[in-house]
Amino acid sequence: MSGTKVTAAFQSELTQVESIVYLPEGKHQISASKGGKPAVLTVEVNESILASFREQLKERQESNVRPFAGFDHKTGAASFIPQEFRYESGVGLVLDVEWTQAGRAAIDGKDYSYFSPTFLVDDNGTPVGLPKRGEIGSLVNDPAFEEIPRIAASHNEQPENKMIEHLIELGLVEAGHDEATALESAKAKLQALRADAEKANTVQASADIAASKIADLEKEVADLKAEQSAAVEAEANAAIEEAVTAGRIAPQDDAAKTFWFNSIKADKANANILKSIPSKVDLESKVLAGRVEEPNKPELKGIDKVQAVFAAQKD
Repeated sequence: MSGTKVTAAFQSELTQVESIVYLPEGKHQISASKGGKPAVLTVEVNESILASFREQLKERQESNVRPFAGFDHKTGAASFIPQEFRYESGVGLVLDVEWTQAGRAAIDGKDYSYFSPTFLVDDNGTPVGLPKRGEIGSLVNDPAFEEIPRIAASHNEQPENKMIEHLIELGLVEAGHDEATALESAKAKLQALRADAEKANTVQASADIAASKIADLEKEVADLKAEQSAAVEAEANAAIEEAVTAGRIAPQDDAAKTFWFNSIKADKANANILKSIPSKVDLESKVLAGRVEEPNKPELKGIDKVQAVFAAQKD
């Protein structure tokens, strides 16, 4: 993000806490260094600036060179490592910090008392973010504008009742919970939720494995059924083809073929019934049991009849 680099010693008194006021809320006329030269600027700070500062701090944290704060805006040791920006209504832009050994020693020994931010502003005097390289501010002893009310670094700590409101909103504690034990209760609730989530993940994984095995078995059964059905259909077609060849079914009799195909598919034993039906050849060669009748033979009478009897006896 483009902007003019500004170094301004806001009179923010320091104590050894884990956060400081980076830019105080409101409209301020400040004596600062703009582009390396002394300047008087009007700067307006409100919640709208939070997003750009957060984004640019994250970008610098992800780069190879870590962001840092120094001493007296000079090259040298780091006083703290910035962690995260947040905005507090009535206070301003607040920065969580991790103090270095040199920074803690400077605060404990009262060597430094104020913080001077280094930031970018647009032409309207609105802070728009951090410089892409170098320090984001320094500990100083000579603030440039004494008319700005002091803001103690400890002032930015979140009130206990506000914290419990957030815990209630998140569903981690019930309304009316004792503030003294709210945080511990919320931690316990979070731990229980994590345990439930892990258990649910385990159960889901087992269910997924079981479902996969069932799907494999169902496919195997379906394949076997398909193979069995194909085999039965092949047997039915073979039986019908044999019956047509033997003359049990007329080649053009599609209705009979369909009947026997469905019958054999329903019960393979029906193939034997089809095969037991006499073939056309059998019907043509079958001789009826008993005396062979000679059709149209004249009836013998008298002497002819006697001669036939004697002839039969000789045979």
